[in-house]
Amino acid sequence: MKSFFAIIILLLSISVFPQLTAAEYKVKSLEANSENGDFGTTFYGKDKIVFSSSRKNGISNKRWEGNDQPFLDLYIGNVESDGEITRVRPFSSAVNSKYHDAMVAFTPDLKEIYFTSNNYMGGKVRSSNLKIFRASLTSSGVRNNIMTLPINNDKFSTGHPFISKDGKKLYYISDMPGGMGGTDIYEVTINKGHYGAPKNLGPTVNSKYKEYTPYVDGDILYFSSNRPGGEGGFDIYMTKLDGSIEEPINLGKPMNSKGDDISFIIDKTTQRGYFSSNRRGGKGDDDIYSFKELTVNPICDQVVQGVIIDEVSGRPLSNAFATIYNSKGEKLRRIETLKNGEFYFKVECDATYKIEGDKFGYFQSDSTLVTNRQNAFENKVTLKLDEKEFVEVNGKEILNVRSIEFELNEANILESSYDELSKVARLMEKFPEMIVQFGSHTDSRGGDGYNMWLSQKRASSTVRYLIGIGVDSKRITGKGFGETKLVNKCSNGVKCTEVEHRQNKRTEFVVIKK
Repeated sequence: MKSFFAIIILLLSISVFPQLTAAEYKVKSLEANSENGDFGTTFYGKDKIVFSSSRKNGISNKRWEGNDQPFLDLYIGNVESDGEITRVRPFSSAVNSKYHDAMVAFTPDLKEIYFTSNNYMGGKVRSSNLKIFRASLTSSGVRNNIMTLPINNDKFSTGHPFISKDGKKLYYISDMPGGMGGTDIYEVTINKGHYGAPKNLGPTVNSKYKEYTPYVDGDILYFSSNRPGGEGGFDIYMTKLDGSIEEPINLGKPMNSKGDDISFIIDKTTQRGYFSSNRRGGKGDDDIYSFKELTVNPICDQVVQGVIIDEVSGRPLSNAFATIYNSKGEKLRRIETLKNGEFYFKVECDATYKIEGDKFGYFQSDSTLVTNRQNAFENKVTLKLDEKEFVEVNGKEILNVRSIEFELNEANILESSYDELSKVARLMEKFPEMIVQFGSHTDSRGGDGYNMWLSQKRASSTVRYLIGIGVDSKRITGKGFGETKLVNKCSNGVKCTEVEHRQNKRTEFVVIKK
């Protein structure tokens, strides 16, 4: 039996077992397979799939001498919920050529196609080596502006292109000099039509044997290899792109067989996908198989992208803390939020967590997170914290109000503190029997007498402002303490940081009677 995927790699120059076990899969052959070869599936949008086939009635009447079957054309079909591919029809007569068309990839916007060939650029075979080409696709399916990629070379082959979901990276195979084996997997960055230098994915992916058909799902790379230790010829493997797994994980049976198993793709939202195989029992030389991932992928992981906000104002809270607990209630990690209130955690797929937010002056809030099975999924979490009305500081009960700010060396209140003073007025109205004393404090820098004088002026200014917006003068007093009530060691002559001095430079609304 001659495998059809050999068409693409025919011109390319002729272990340790993994520690992790792959997920369980349910595999089935498709009704859409023909008596000839069908292989090399590629997702086209959300509900369609493109594949290569040598089935009869293709665009070319010629037959390939390698197996006396028609040349390969591209076909498109609808993806059904059970994995079947229906309404199979030619992808486009304008895209299919009189030569082989196989192993293609599309940009995320479906406006460009990448394909492997040695028959383009003038319609003649210009090199015995394969190359990757890029072309634009019009709304009518016409393939225009065909160009060879700068990674190509007449002295070696490139093929099996795959474009990342964001369109910023191209993965492919090549037997270029300096590799680790027969064919290795490489990546290049794509930036507005410009391509970076090829990067070999290294020994955690490539071997001294042959690696084919790369497919990337989040941070997981799936590929096929004929390295020793597999089920048969080419087996399907998976690993992490960051190189954190020393040996790729063989997907095992029933995904792999004694034959050649290649071209793995998966829809991470449904955990359904496709691969191609020339295993025994099929309809043709190569057939397309669908599969369902039944258990959790052992290297599947996700992230939590969260934010902590004030429940009333909706503003992000910096200097808050997020804590994550597992399903057993064990604390896994506690981190401080960024200035924009955001926090990030890495989590496992198909797991349950509790995420808790807290900040001084606020009540705690938590949320339960149940992750799905989608690799690299971003879980969005928003924790809303309700601000407390009172807090205890240094043994005193004070109103939970941020420190009032003044002009430098003056008693004039800055406009940025007007909202805080309005909050004081609201609390005084809410608790009509409450009596408070406003205290103004300075750090130890500057003369003792000056600090006392300035703090008293600021206390008087604040009380006058509050009375002016409706607070009963009998229920609020003000006092300047200067530097007589320091909360740390930073007295006269002691060297301290700016942060330590700022702790002393504060204002407080102390509750005398509630």
